[in-house]
Amino acid sequence: MAGAKTFPWAALLLGGVAMSVALSLQGGEVVLPKVPEGHPRVYVRPGDIAAIRAKLELPEFAAAWKVVREEAAKEVKSRNGPFCRAFVYLVQGERDVGRRAIEETLAMLPKVTDARTVDMPMHWAACVYDWCYALLNKEEKAAFIAEFKRIAASHEPGFPAKPDEHSIVGHGTEGWLLTAQLPAGVAIHDEDQEMYTAGAKLFFTRFVEARNYWYASHMHHQGDHYATRLIYDLCAAWLFRRIGAGDVLSREQQFLPYEPLYNLRPDGQQIKRGDSGNDQRTGRKHSIMMFGGSYYRDPFVLDALEKQYFTHQLPIFHEVFDLLLRPAGIKTRPLADLPQSKYFDEPMGEMVARTGWSMGKESRDALVYMRLGGTYFGNHQKRDMGTFQIYYRGGLAIASGMYNLYGRPHWTCYYHQTLSSNALLIYDPAEPVGRIRKIKDGGQIIPDNEADHPISLDALLTRGYVMGKVTGHAFGPDAMRPEYNYLSGNITKAYGEKVALVTRSMAVLRTDDDARPCVFVVFDRVIAKNKEFKKTWLLHSVQEPELGERRFVVRRDQDGYGGKLDVRLLLPEKAALKKIGGPGKEFWVESTQQNYLEKADGPFVEPGAWRVEISPESQSEKDLFLNVLTPMDADAPHDHEVERLNDGAWSGAWTLGRAVLFHHQPEPQAQAAFKLSRAAKILVCGLAPGWWRVACDGKELHARVPVPASAACLYFEAGAGQVELKRVEETPPPEPADTFWNGLREASKKEAP
Repeated sequence: MAGAKTFPWAALLLGGVAMSVALSLQGGEVVLPKVPEGHPRVYVRPGDIAAIRAKLELPEFAAAWKVVREEAAKEVKSRNGPFCRAFVYLVQGERDVGRRAIEETLAMLPKVTDARTVDMPMHWAACVYDWCYALLNKEEKAAFIAEFKRIAASHEPGFPAKPDEHSIVGHGTEGWLLTAQLPAGVAIHDEDQEMYTAGAKLFFTRFVEARNYWYASHMHHQGDHYATRLIYDLCAAWLFRRIGAGDVLSREQQFLPYEPLYNLRPDGQQIKRGDSGNDQRTGRKHSIMMFGGSYYRDPFVLDALEKQYFTHQLPIFHEVFDLLLRPAGIKTRPLADLPQSKYFDEPMGEMVARTGWSMGKESRDALVYMRLGGTYFGNHQKRDMGTFQIYYRGGLAIASGMYNLYGRPHWTCYYHQTLSSNALLIYDPAEPVGRIRKIKDGGQIIPDNEADHPISLDALLTRGYVMGKVTGHAFGPDAMRPEYNYLSGNITKAYGEKVALVTRSMAVLRTDDDARPCVFVVFDRVIAKNKEFKKTWLLHSVQEPELGERRFVVRRDQDGYGGKLDVRLLLPEKAALKKIGGPGKEFWVESTQQNYLEKADGPFVEPGAWRVEISPESQSEKDLFLNVLTPMDADAPHDHEVERLNDGAWSGAWTLGRAVLFHHQPEPQAQAAFKLSRAAKILVCGLAPGWWRVACDGKELHARVPVPASAACLYFEAGAGQVELKRVEETPPPEPADTFWNGLREASKKEAP
């Protein structure tokens, strides 16, 4: 390819599948995608315009077209006016409208000093330059280019983009490159190639491999607010597709919009992950549904777009891209057709279990969020490996605190500490504090000598940011409507040198009780390096907990909600319960004797005010925690029986016709034996892979059932008696086929343009 820009390239093989990038190799170097000749070429090519014009006549695009036309026709100057006018010129060719877009953009650009976000002027100014190119004179082109370079340079990391810049998190990984320099570089490429060449080089050498790594998890690492950074990736994907480069990022990107869908609570809020406060970014979630659903022609994501689950503060630029990119006539499918559980693989290691998809505060569907975690990406991600949240007719076990401003005392000393999550604390009085970690709370460490966040995928994988590992995950037996969910893993590294072992295993057991839709069981193993290190099990709530004898109840029966959570303590055998919270102690840190108070600033904030702490009464290096949590209606009796199962090295619980067992040791077991006093559907956890025989009182129930290596558990039904499990063949059975998601993946490939 004559005149092509090249750079060294290491082939990416992720999960054994080559990265899907439409680039060619020449002598061991990769050639940057060629910018096509002629205009338009920023998100649209001349061959696309006829189809866009046809969409403008369709009822499904009428609302967006009306918004764009009205904005373009306004006499007064507005932030979005030039962008809308440029689109009107693109599809209707009205010269006066195009000229006004150019003149107003050139008048506005000298006032711009930032290009971090998708809706900032440099992004749409690139579109104005490209779409109105035929109307530009030489002086105007030079003025646009000078402003693009000035704006790009005004924000760290500057201009031109360097090939070794941050590629994981931070403002430099969002609009500065992906919706500023790349589209602007494509627009001005005929006149000046520097911006595109430098930006594309950084993108393909650093950004692509990092994103393909975490796309495998089907979720973003920056929490429910800043997962909206996915919009920048999607814009880049669209930009390169439209210039003829094909899929430059892994097509596993298709499934990242499912994270906010599975984490959507019936009351319309999100499960709170990472920096999360007043939910003012749902407009960008809506844009993610449009950009992602359109790119992959995904029927569920586009249905969420139509149902407007995320519409708060919808930016007007969305209407233009809706007309540009959203395909016409796609047959959508409702969320009710989705599996009720989804596992989000490593490097995230999370699972969501739902009992249904009905929406509204009156919904009687439960949602249990389980996070084992694995890789710590920093920035807006919290140190919360091994945590959970529960919603049933209200938030019952919540993530405490709120995101106000980055670096404020509440954020630094409480919110970003493990203390604010439903997690474990292991308190070493001598543990160090530092530049970022300013308090001692017994929580998880900051890796890499307290670096703010890793700069590259290599740093992420080699400098201590991998802090946990999933050791078992499964749900079933019906993948669409599971009766059980299981997630387990080792998070020892997250606690640093003060521990020898920390594991957490979590199980959700669906019941047949209308007022108690499921049971959630948490089992923890903790071995501290010093028996004097205090161990604490945490649960946070909105309302004040009611403590009892080895149990407590959390209610959520205010503000139109109607749920409660019954918590039974089975291990340790002698434990102290303590509740902390209320006025003056909402966000209390014991080691500093300070309440890091922040006031809620919007209707979607649920910071909580209370927590329950459970600690062993006696000091020991090793402790086991076993707790049974049952969400239920606020007016339902919480007198259901919970029986502890204790048979040698196995501990577990029976309740509501369900049972779960865990081994005291973390190593996978090759046999198990325990006694049941009554019939149950049983989940036995921590099993070695292979084929297993199951018997009760000597009577064979199953001669040969599989335990895949990924699952590490076995689910079956048995009556009262002595239950025995034995592995009869060590050969691991095949992993269960991911039928639903594979089918959706293949359908998307067939639909790909």
